[in-house]
Amino acid sequence: MEEQVFSDFTILFAIATSGMLILAGSIVFFVLFYKKRMLEARLREQQVEVAHQKQMVEAALESQENERKRVAADLHDGVGAMLAAVRVSLAVLGRTALVSEETIQPVKAMLDETIDSVRQISRNLLPSTLEKFGLSVALQDMCERFQRLTDATISYTEEGTVNPLKKPHEIVVFRIVQELINNALKHASPTAIAVHLTWGKQLTLVVTDNGKGFPPDVQPKGLGLFSIQSRVRVLNAVFEIVPDHPSGTKATLIVPVS
Repeated sequence: MEEQVFSDFTILFAIATSGMLILAGSIVFFVLFYKKRMLEARLREQQVEVAHQKQMVEAALESQENERKRVAADLHDGVGAMLAAVRVSLAVLGRTALVSEETIQPVKAMLDETIDSVRQISRNLLPSTLEKFGLSVALQDMCERFQRLTDATISYTEEGTVNPLKKPHEIVVFRIVQELINNALKHASPTAIAVHLTWGKQLTLVVTDNGKGFPPDVQPKGLGLFSIQSRVRVLNAVFEIVPDHPSGTKATLIVPVS
């Protein structure tokens, strides 16, 4: 009898233990499943947020480019045309007996410089070569224009078979290179800047300068770099700045080509 009771108790204990283990396992499984669902939901929220932020940046950049086009058109068609008309008037006035050519010449020289400045600003705001001839020609033209404005040597080279980007992405790449050259000239005091473009399954842009650089333990900051990073996110690109203090800086941009 005692053996039967002990046997029944053992069976009940085993059943109870098994039930508790199953319950515990079910609870653990439920907690893990719940955490997984929560992580998946959080990941989806983050992805939606990232996509939303990217759309916001794209909209802001598009609005900025539209404003650049408007200002460039106003400068070229408005201010530029008026300055050209004033120069013609001065030339006509110089042929009369009222004012001597020697008196007008310095004014004409200043006016010519002003007209050139307006044209330069207009080109920087609206790179017409990018619309007409594509990224390669636009970058080369930009380097040549920077070269005329500074004592530093600014060179452009490229290799590989051209695999054009979408036009909005070409504009973004153009602005990034423009900002990198501006930053180098403004902060690094280089004597040489080199822009190298490599075409392939991905577009690789390398901008190097021999300026004063910055210490490796110092992260460069500023609106210029913030603007670059915002544009990099729009491109789904990889961007890296390598300091080589005090012998210059190397910036690399890798853009997927789809």
